[in-house]
Amino acid sequence: MTERWKLKQHFDEHLNGSQAEIHDGGESNFDALNAQLAPLPDHSNHSGMVLGLAEMIDLLAPKTLAILALNEMKIDKIDRLTVMIHHHHIPTCIFINDSENYYRYIADNLKKSVETTSLLLCHPDEMLQDIADRRLAHRLSLYIFFWGAKRVPTDLDRSLLKEPLRVAVITNPRKNVFRIFYNQAKPNNHGELLSANWFDGNDMTFKTVPLLPTPTEVYKNFEGRVFTIPVIHKPPWHFVIYNQVNESWNGTDSEFDLRENGTESEEATFRVTGGRDHNLIQLIADRMNFSFKYIAQEDKIQGTAMGSEENATFSGALGMLQRREVDLFLGDVAVTWERMQAVEFSFFTLADSAAFATHAPRKLSEALALVRPFQLTVWPLVLITIIISGPILYLIIALPYRLEEWTRDWFAKATRLKICRATSFYHMQYIQEMNYRVPQHVEIAGTPQYPSLDRCVWYTINVYLRQSAVIPFNGHVARFFSILLWLCATYVLGDVYSAQLTSQLARPARESPIDTLGKLEMLMERNGYQLLVERQSAFQAVLVNSTGILQRLYRLTQRHPCNESYLVSSVEEGIRILSVNSKRAVFGGRETLYFNTKRYGAHRFQLSEKLYTRYSAVAVQYGSPFLDSLNEVIMRLFEAGIIEKITVAEYERMFGSQTGQFADESAKTTKSESLEADGGKSKKVAESNEKLQPMNMRMLQGAFLALAFGHTVGALVLLLENKTVYIARMYEHFKRNRQQSGIIRSAHFKITKVFRRFWRQLQQAP
Repeated sequence: MTERWKLKQHFDEHLNGSQAEIHDGGESNFDALNAQLAPLPDHSNHSGMVLGLAEMIDLLAPKTLAILALNEMKIDKIDRLTVMIHHHHIPTCIFINDSENYYRYIADNLKKSVETTSLLLCHPDEMLQDIADRRLAHRLSLYIFFWGAKRVPTDLDRSLLKEPLRVAVITNPRKNVFRIFYNQAKPNNHGELLSANWFDGNDMTFKTVPLLPTPTEVYKNFEGRVFTIPVIHKPPWHFVIYNQVNESWNGTDSEFDLRENGTESEEATFRVTGGRDHNLIQLIADRMNFSFKYIAQEDKIQGTAMGSEENATFSGALGMLQRREVDLFLGDVAVTWERMQAVEFSFFTLADSAAFATHAPRKLSEALALVRPFQLTVWPLVLITIIISGPILYLIIALPYRLEEWTRDWFAKATRLKICRATSFYHMQYIQEMNYRVPQHVEIAGTPQYPSLDRCVWYTINVYLRQSAVIPFNGHVARFFSILLWLCATYVLGDVYSAQLTSQLARPARESPIDTLGKLEMLMERNGYQLLVERQSAFQAVLVNSTGILQRLYRLTQRHPCNESYLVSSVEEGIRILSVNSKRAVFGGRETLYFNTKRYGAHRFQLSEKLYTRYSAVAVQYGSPFLDSLNEVIMRLFEAGIIEKITVAEYERMFGSQTGQFADESAKTTKSESLEADGGKSKKVAESNEKLQPMNMRMLQGAFLALAFGHTVGALVLLLENKTVYIARMYEHFKRNRQQSGIIRSAHFKITKVFRRFWRQLQQAP
């Protein structure tokens, strides 16, 4: 009974029970009550139908009401009904014989997620098929049919009354009495219209309040309902073994075998042996009191959108869910915008990130171990420092003497005087040329007292090579420069180089990891790497529809003759291909990649950095009425940490005690970070084992190669020097012979000339 009717009844009892004279104070109370009852219409002027429908709509309290009248009905009744409803402050939209605009109005409200209640003044057969064809069946839309029938028709098509369509039928079995039948009064999804409530207009009473049971209460307990779920082999979410012998299953064992549609045919047989999402759905089924059966998906794919955006249809398991052939689907089902246009998703069951897996960084060749302590950008600076150190030392020593000589020469030219020291110097140069050398202990006036350039260069090279050497000059500036040179060569270059070289030999160097999309793109362009992705998955859709670097990667995958060569049936297959061919990379979820790399050996693979965040959830039919109940259960499991515990238990079951540390750290870090830390620990253990290995010839081959290179260069220089000396000697011999031959020819010419003169004189004598 509504509050206004209670207030009116209380006022009538007050008037009937009081025969006393109304005083001034009583008259004021009467006026106050009359002011509250003033907005109430006169019920005597309305028919029982109008009053009953108005009271039921008021008790239902919809956010938005749409009234559609298809059959001939008196306009005054609709007007009175509208006035009664507007008196309850309910927004109303009325359609008179205009079903197209009504359908458009409902579709717009569904796009905006606006809950709408429709009062349809017509027979259900006139509307149910159109509602189903236009995909207007949704938990946000309630369709109430009233056409004045005394009982529910028995010829209604139950297939049209199944979920997610919400239908209520109001009958009028006798005057002022209305019964409400509801197709979702029970969670069995049989499409039955069951009695949910009744209204007696004589005393304005309802059987129960609220008018219809809420979906949250109805679907809190499914009463043993059996759900159909497609399953795909995708470790670690589901482990499926196909083509196995049929075995019975009671819904509780972790290993079972099911056949599609429950038949006994030998095709499509499989056995689910476990998985994280298998354990999760078992837990949800236990909480919500339902059972489930798996069916095989022929293509073994999740599915992708096909066709235009407005009329997109999905393939795979999501297509089965879109066609309402199954009830729900889970197994690392990523939430994407295009998928949300066809199905709906629950609260997320996994917060993951996208990544790609490549081969682990391989050991670099030990032949270049001597040059790895410094990067390529450092070596040019080191070589330049070594080269210019000798000339700088020579300039520091010789520059004062050179300046003195230049000053003296300039002064001599300016004054046109001949300086004795300069003359003696040139005389001393002549003596040195004649005697080939001058003893070092003899100091001759005019000779330079600073070392030559080659001696300074060899001194600096000896210092950098940490060899013993004598300072070539006794000046203070030269000593100070030698001290700085020694500190630089010993502590800055020598010790750092030695420490890095020791570390490189003790811990062999590896390649730079491929952990960014930029590095992967460069390797795909230059070295022929190929990116693999699961066929018709969310990651394939991201790769095809993205922009930027992901779009460039997709274009690089299309360079191969077979455009679909980058597609694999599962991430597991991609990891298996990667283990054989190192020029492959697998794109997928980080958790899935981590699990599969751990199965095939975590030390053999490298996971990239997190690319973007992605969420996985349980996919249900579009407009599913039990989505709110399912969300409530999943959120409680998530907040209690049970989903996290299920994941940890699955990893421990697969890998034993290797992830024991993971359970202790899960309270401090997230699951992905803990798994990454666990993988890092295994790699550190492997590296520590490498440190204990004794050094072998392969690790020292760089030093021997450098020694062989030095010997080869020395031999070539020696050979070149010998050839140069031989050529110089031959040239001197040739020059000397030429000079001797010139003297002989000159003597021969003179003798011949004398002989000819003598001969002419003899001929001229009488």
